[in-house]
Amino acid sequence: MPPTLHQEYDVRVLAVRPWGLDVVLPDGTAGLIDNTKDPRWPDGDQQAAVGTVVRAVVLDDERDPVRMSALDDDRAVAQVLRDAAGH
Repeated sequence: MPPTLHQEYDVRVLAVRPWGLDVVLPDGTAGLIDNTKDPRWPDGDQQAAVGTVVRAVVLDDERDPVRMSALDDDRAVAQVLRDAAGH
């Protein structure tokens, strides 16, 4: 099943780019967590993130790669939207 808007997934960090993190969703779909949507940026060790699993929410499921956020605030908003939609 392809990733769905506002759904949360455990994604694996594949690479660090100047603009963010390349991730892969459990179904193999490519994702991107922009630097501004990564709670460890700019102070964290981004290279240490490679290979780790991060909980992230889909912000845009129509782009390739899928745009995601690992911010608690974005995940909370997505939860409210899922609850309102009855998911």
